[in-house]
Amino acid sequence: MQNSTARSRAAALVLAPLLAVIALGFAARSPDAAPWWAAKRSVLNTHGAKVAWAWTSALFAAAAAVRAPTRTPAASAAAALRYVLATLYWLAMARWFFGPPLFDRVFVRTGGECQPPAPDAAVAALSSLHACRSAGGRWTGGHDISGHCFLLLHSALFLAEEAVAPLLAAAAAVTAPRQPPALAAVRRAVLAATLALVAVWVFMLFATARYFHGAAELLSGTALGAGYWFVFYQARAWL
Repeated sequence: MQNSTARSRAAALVLAPLLAVIALGFAARSPDAAPWWAAKRSVLNTHGAKVAWAWTSALFAAAAAVRAPTRTPAASAAAALRYVLATLYWLAMARWFFGPPLFDRVFVRTGGECQPPAPDAAVAALSSLHACRSAGGRWTGGHDISGHCFLLLHSALFLAEEAVAPLLAAAAAVTAPRQPPALAAVRRAVLAATLALVAVWVFMLFATARYFHGAAELLSGTALGAGYWFVFYQARAWL
């Protein structure tokens, strides 16, 4: 019970600031168009948020490689399995789930559709965002779950559990075997890079909440973004 309580306190320290950033962004909503750094075609969006899981995967792999010498094979395999499951969760929600992803299915089920660019264009039956936009259509109506909010939160929480926390613990451990200076330096570099990436995701979360989506769409994106983290890192601690 004591371990579960400590785990809950640590979880609150991780999740609460992220939720506060989203709430502050929404509270500071601006009717103006998004500035260049938050626009959909900005570098931060096209090469950052849009490919957030690729960056997250790279930092996870780096952290796993640094930790490998001090971990058992079973622990390394368990971390790899959690990564695979986290990736499948992201894919099912936002990319593919035996056809359109779950986000697109929710959008269509709540009244969304693909609006053709011209009255005679045959794109109205397309049921995925990617297919609709590829055909020149416009995804409109329905409940548009915030994909950015989902992915950025999912990525930040995953890195907090699988990279930041263990790397900090390794650096603070006084009973751990002494590591070569080069390995310690690499570990610090990976930790710094991971913290920097999480900071970028947090900044983009604020921009998403301030300039895009309504309250319900942000709320659903937030809930689903924290869903995997809650089930695999929090709920299991109480079982």
